[in-house]
Amino acid sequence: MRGIVLNLVLFVWSVVGFTQKAELWKESISAKISISKLGESEGTLLLNGSVRKILEANPKLKILRSFDRMHHITRGTFNGIEADHYWSVSNEWKLSLKESRHVDHYYVVVTELFNFDLQDSFEIVRFYESSNTYLIKGKWSKVEEILIPHPEVIHITDKVNSPSVESRVIDMNLNPNRVNKIHHSYPDLNGSTEVVSIQENRFDESDIDLLGRSLASGLESETTNSHATEMATIIAGAGNSFITGRGVANRVTITSSDFLDAMPDSDQSYAELGVLTQNHSYGIPRSSDYGVEARAFDQSSVANKSLLHIFSSGNEGREVSSDGIYSGIEGFANLTGNIKMTKNSLVVGSVDTVGNIPSFVSRGPAYDGRVKPEVVTYSAVGSSNSAALASGISILLQQQYRQGNGGAEMPSALTKALLINGADDVGPTGLDYLTGYGNINAWKSLQMLQNLQYASGTVANNEIETLTLTLPANAVNLKVTLCWTDPAANIGDFPALVNNLDLRVTDGVDTILPWVLDASPNVENLSKQATRSVDELNNVEQVTIPNPSTSYTIEIEGADLLTDQDYFIAWEYELSDSFEWDYPTGSDNMPYNGESGSYFRWDTTKDGIGELSYSIDGIDWIVLDAAVELKNGYWRWNNPPMLNNSIRARMTIGMEVFETDIFTVSEPLQASLGFNCADSLMLRWDRSQNADEYAVSRLGDDALEEFAITSDTFLIIPNVETLPDTRFSIKPRLINGEELLPTPTFDYTLQGVGCYVSSFFQSVALDTGIYLNLRLGTTYGIDEIVFERNDIISGYTQIANLSEMVLVSEEISILDGNPNQGYNEHRATIRFINGEELTLSAGSTFYLTEIPVRVFPNPVSSGEPITIITKEFADRTPLLELIDQRGALIHSQEVQGSQDNIPTIGFEPGIYYYRLNVDGQALCGRILIR
Repeated sequence: MRGIVLNLVLFVWSVVGFTQKAELWKESISAKISISKLGESEGTLLLNGSVRKILEANPKLKILRSFDRMHHITRGTFNGIEADHYWSVSNEWKLSLKESRHVDHYYVVVTELFNFDLQDSFEIVRFYESSNTYLIKGKWSKVEEILIPHPEVIHITDKVNSPSVESRVIDMNLNPNRVNKIHHSYPDLNGSTEVVSIQENRFDESDIDLLGRSLASGLESETTNSHATEMATIIAGAGNSFITGRGVANRVTITSSDFLDAMPDSDQSYAELGVLTQNHSYGIPRSSDYGVEARAFDQSSVANKSLLHIFSSGNEGREVSSDGIYSGIEGFANLTGNIKMTKNSLVVGSVDTVGNIPSFVSRGPAYDGRVKPEVVTYSAVGSSNSAALASGISILLQQQYRQGNGGAEMPSALTKALLINGADDVGPTGLDYLTGYGNINAWKSLQMLQNLQYASGTVANNEIETLTLTLPANAVNLKVTLCWTDPAANIGDFPALVNNLDLRVTDGVDTILPWVLDASPNVENLSKQATRSVDELNNVEQVTIPNPSTSYTIEIEGADLLTDQDYFIAWEYELSDSFEWDYPTGSDNMPYNGESGSYFRWDTTKDGIGELSYSIDGIDWIVLDAAVELKNGYWRWNNPPMLNNSIRARMTIGMEVFETDIFTVSEPLQASLGFNCADSLMLRWDRSQNADEYAVSRLGDDALEEFAITSDTFLIIPNVETLPDTRFSIKPRLINGEELLPTPTFDYTLQGVGCYVSSFFQSVALDTGIYLNLRLGTTYGIDEIVFERNDIISGYTQIANLSEMVLVSEEISILDGNPNQGYNEHRATIRFINGEELTLSAGSTFYLTEIPVRVFPNPVSSGEPITIITKEFADRTPLLELIDQRGALIHSQEVQGSQDNIPTIGFEPGIYYYRLNVDGQALCGRILIR
């Protein structure tokens, strides 16, 4: 069964709307939930009327489900309701089965009064106290017999959740969302006072970007995987590995929670751990209703007023919904899971670095037409990364609020309002179901918080709260966002909104309403631009005014409330004729992380074009583009020259000039290992043009610590056995103190370099000889290198002697032009200036030019293999035959390559003859087996 309520809602929306007369309503659902005459009830009633009015007249009545704002399933005593406004119904309304009745795990939602004492019939797997939900294991027949008729059971659904992560690649770039600007201007705003929870598999606590900041929760998954580590790095990476390992809040404490059930943790856990942000970069099977998970997460938000759940929208943008009112509509309503139908969470989609929407990213609306996702952030590979980036930004806001409010926690509705109100419009113009309210601009959100451009209050039903807003005369683009944490709805409610607030902004003459989308279930309507109207679906409302007056009154009305409602308002505006650089700042390098190019970014209210140029000395300027479109807000510098220097850029607009901070243009430094001996270590790196010195850092307990400063391109470290860690990074510095891109952090023990030598091996060149290939980590301190061949009888003979004067490369290749026919051994002896020696063996190989074949050992012990070495026979395959003294052929095989083995297991001792047949010719010899 697909849920009864789902079919009911589809009928109501598509045929008769939200406010039908009782008779039409009764007719529409009679076949769905078995309406019967009063007196034949199984204990539930269907009422027609306002929730608030019903509850005012009947305080002991409990509403269990709302099919719209006028029709509800209730239980309890009631008065003052006309008889034709209620009917008896069966218990089918309790069911919402996603798959079939053949599974054995079910979510069972009960009232807070119910004591679940049914262990004889079911196995209780888990109890979610905050949402009165049991996860049980049992047979469907027992569910039908015991649970469905039980008056305290209000919902049953089969558990078919299979959480799966929604992207796998870190594409770290903090610049599109202006996090880089916060890092530069407020380096101490780093999350150090906060705790973030990552709900999925366990992240790698030993990752060098996450060291020393893990907090045990007792809720961790038994599985550690790379996706969770990547999410943790985006949120909290320290940047120890490289620039791409630095996350948004690089000193935040990180804890983990298993996502096996896709349900919130307990209220007690959040409180004890101090978690204000929980990241959910995963999806579960799509479900177009307000189900167990959505209700549980909304209840979690209500119980924990400062906790913000942040979800990825999903990566199923090309999929089509198969249930709900948006079934079959392409390009919309494919959010991955019921968890994303919540009201109080933040669902985050993706855009690329210039605001384009990847086709694979999931879109809204929610099942009842609400705006989802609310915002987007940068990611070209998946919404998992986007959610993690948003989580990191929320942590920075929470830390700023705590610092400015005596350590108090920021309410999550305010965090959400600031993130939404600061977002820049991308995608379709204005509010839409693809990008919501826009692309998060962390800088703007932080500025609103620091400038106290927010307010809070509490409104009662039918009351209006007001706030006076005074703007400067040159203000433009006023934006006001209202947000509140709405009480959790009942499972199956349609729509999910419980407390309806209305936002209005007035200057005393005109009243401006919020933007509202057409939620009608077809592509044409869902694609329409938003219009100004009263919003009765969302618990976020936004008003924008491009050319505002200097004074406004913001009105917040409690339009239809069950309870008094707390709310939060955030506002921002820009100034006319303004221009401000966002990237690069004085802490940035172009191109970002050394790739082929990156974007200049700015924020402006100016129109027209500007001239973009740069200068190394501040005197001579090189024009990059004389006609930059200012409204774009970005310009890509393709393949910038690797200047390895500090420069400035400027935008010239008419007679005005706007300069950036001094920033650097460089590519990552490359490092290697010179030698790794028992008593000392040499690090070496390429010379960086214009570098005055190099800072060598090693990994400490949880961060890179500066270890040495040198103007050389190498560093010899004695007493390596006393080093606390084996990982290093080198960063070039200019004479003015500016730092260029460093080397990625590397572990010197994994570089494949021993005590001076990386490798020493032989390679045979047909008819030429044997090359001896020696690769050194460095030639530093070497006096000479002697290469020798073992001539077996006469001992080692010198082939070459390379003195210090001719050692100009670490890669040496010496030809032995007169090797032995057959078996050859070679060695090299490195003699150092300090008198020490190091002797290396290149191993052994075989060389044949004068004789066509060699067989050894000869004699050989029975059972031991015989090795046969042949000359190259191009693409021909010789046939080897072994013959005993009687002339009998006892073994034959094709010789593979220039070397092969002949087994002798089971051969009797004696003399044998071999014959190598190739192209009609035979090469013969004798073998003695002992």
